[in-house]
Amino acid sequence: MCYFKLVFRGLCKVYFLCFSYYFWVFMFLISSRELSRLLIRFRKLYSGCSVSEELRGWNWSNDLLSPPVDNLFLGVSEVANRYCPNYRDIYLRRVANIPAPVTVKTVRGWVYHALCSEFPSLVRGKLYSHGLMRGYDLFKILSGERDGFIDSIFKRYGVEKYVFGLDYDSLRSDSCILFDFMVLNVSARLDEIISELSYPKVENVVGRLMPEFEEKIVDGRFLGLSRELRVDVFMDNRLVVDVKTGDVRDFHKYTLAGYALAIEADLEIPVDYGVILYLAVKDGFVKIRSDLYFIDDTLRREFIEIRDKAFDIIQVGEDPGYPSSCPDYCIYYDYCRVRRIGGRG
Repeated sequence: MCYFKLVFRGLCKVYFLCFSYYFWVFMFLISSRELSRLLIRFRKLYSGCSVSEELRGWNWSNDLLSPPVDNLFLGVSEVANRYCPNYRDIYLRRVANIPAPVTVKTVRGWVYHALCSEFPSLVRGKLYSHGLMRGYDLFKILSGERDGFIDSIFKRYGVEKYVFGLDYDSLRSDSCILFDFMVLNVSARLDEIISELSYPKVENVVGRLMPEFEEKIVDGRFLGLSRELRVDVFMDNRLVVDVKTGDVRDFHKYTLAGYALAIEADLEIPVDYGVILYLAVKDGFVKIRSDLYFIDDTLRREFIEIRDKAFDIIQVGEDPGYPSSCPDYCIYYDYCRVRRIGGRG
């Protein structure tokens, strides 16, 4: 079995951040030359591994990959995020029609993703309207935009409806820390880019500072997955990235297999590598962790087995019951706990 799980730190960590749709803002942290070198090293690392043809997504019509139920489509995260070992979350959402509760962690994910995905547009707008400037001047301008920028995101997502008191204050503070982190880095990178160019122009500088990347929307219906799967990143035809803003969980790796299979089925392009990116603000500091995987036969088979089990739960339509131990990080934990203690279903 060819299977790797590596936690890269420092330079390698930043490399994978560069290609995320939501985290393109970090592109300024590494040069194109360093990117090329790291890509070569990454391919060498997995050069001895291969994926069986029957487990490529474009072979979706074979008995192994084809979905067991017609006209039923699940999200990749819905399948992969195995909070409940009994799949009761699938039953509650898909059979009992009980939507997943909105938690503080859910809202934090909304806010962080919005901050990171919208920040590049803010930077571009300031540079195009003010022209080339020193990094220090950009820092001052962007810092003055912080409160209004964050307020608009909080208002758009209705944060006050879901998060209260100290949790609200904490989320607000952490959002400011993340914004400041991005401002400091992009300002320093601006000075570096201008220093490297003999005749810097706004268009050239902005292109290097905040390059445009297209979000990939993939049709997963060939595999019984959602019609519009929004892949956080799809780069160089062989790399997929999923961004997480919560705690590290072992089952997160299955999202990579799901996205890889869906991309192969829809676009018929092989995807062999994947990385889970974790973004967090802890104790006043931005923390970033990258878990890298070769998306091998084992990982693909395990995802398909989980998918088939989820389909079975929905098709049978019976409550699978509570597991012997419910993890407190399950999205339905509070819902099930109240009913379990009260003797209700």
